[in-house]
Amino acid sequence: MKAVLALIRKEYRLFWSDKVAVSLTFLIPVGLIAIWGSIFGNADAGAKNLRLAFLNQSTSLAAKKIERVLDTTKTFFLVRSNTDENGNEIPFDTASIKDYVKKGRAAAALVIPVDAYTDTSFGMKLKFYYDPKNEMEMQIIQGVLTQTVMSQIPDVFMKGIQQRAVKFLGFDSGAAFNRAIARTVSKYFNVDTNRILSSLNDTTLAFGIASDSGTRSFFKNILDFQSEQLVGKDIANPWATRSVGGWAMMFLMFTLTASAASLFEEKQSGVILRILASPISREHILWSKFLYNVSLGFIQLSALFIFGAIMFKIDIISNLGNLILIVLAAAMACTAFGMLLSAVSATQAQARGLGTFLILAMSSIGGAWFPVSFMPGYIQAVSKATIVYWSMDGFLQVLWRGAPLVDILPNLGILLAIAGLITGISLWQFRKGHVF
Repeated sequence: MKAVLALIRKEYRLFWSDKVAVSLTFLIPVGLIAIWGSIFGNADAGAKNLRLAFLNQSTSLAAKKIERVLDTTKTFFLVRSNTDENGNEIPFDTASIKDYVKKGRAAAALVIPVDAYTDTSFGMKLKFYYDPKNEMEMQIIQGVLTQTVMSQIPDVFMKGIQQRAVKFLGFDSGAAFNRAIARTVSKYFNVDTNRILSSLNDTTLAFGIASDSGTRSFFKNILDFQSEQLVGKDIANPWATRSVGGWAMMFLMFTLTASAASLFEEKQSGVILRILASPISREHILWSKFLYNVSLGFIQLSALFIFGAIMFKIDIISNLGNLILIVLAAAMACTAFGMLLSAVSATQAQARGLGTFLILAMSSIGGAWFPVSFMPGYIQAVSKATIVYWSMDGFLQVLWRGAPLVDILPNLGILLAIAGLITGISLWQFRKGHVF
């Protein structure tokens, strides 16, 4: 037993001797809990500032009221115009607002047409255009929109009835009719006449909107909510097409991080020293590692997408050229990330611990697991600095939207810039001889 206890003490001495690895052992779970707590802790508050393209072509008071309510809710950020190449704001029309959604600049658009509500209308007509690239986000948008509009419908309906009654009976006859009803109810049910007259003009009291599901169903039938899906209608498996990029990126980063950390194993085994004894420089070793990992990453991502095409009918053929470009750029950025971990870490344990933390953090806030729009504003800002965010957005542009090359140039540019910057930092660190 003493021998076993001595060996256990030895293991603890080795563990505590690596201060960075010890810190990562405890900081990684704390850091991830903090990130996930911020994300899931925000769930009860609901999504905020979802971009909703908006066009109100109606001059009716009902349309203006709906616009005012939507503009004050925390769920939406209403976008009423587009920006041209010169930075000028151009108000939406029906064609441009649909194009705005098709290009992925907003998940949905609401249009209140000219004939949405007229003096002879009993209900309202609305047009809703959407891109369900994120199903959870779309459900929230549709739910809040329906709730907002439905809360205004009873008032609109009552005003329509009153307008028609006045037009048919005249103002005096309509008022006399209401007073006759009030007197009859008051006589038989012992209710104050003024209260009854007030309730006849109060939509909520007259129809019990807050509690009567039958009444809500009735008003729902008089809402002409015309929906049109603009993107992704022909995709065979929407869920797989949305998800494959995020999972592929997470697995790729784990693979390339482990591969880059193999430098420590080669150093310990003496392979690096034997290579350096030949006419080969450190730069040659690093570039060979970099190109090898890029090719490995490209092969892995390609294999995952091919598997997705076979198993889940993901269309990788129709936009294959642009998909290859995004895959290559993502592989380069992930390889640079793995090389940086090796450059800044003193041991293999440090590289793997730090890599695990950063990969899980980037995957969670970059959109690989759940929508970025569900996260607090400061996390949404940080997510745009991650490899996962720009890679996933590029995959969605290519696979979901069928985007041409010009639309994915920002994704390619940012991923290549990240790869170039991180590679430069890694080379500078390696020249100090921290690893070999």
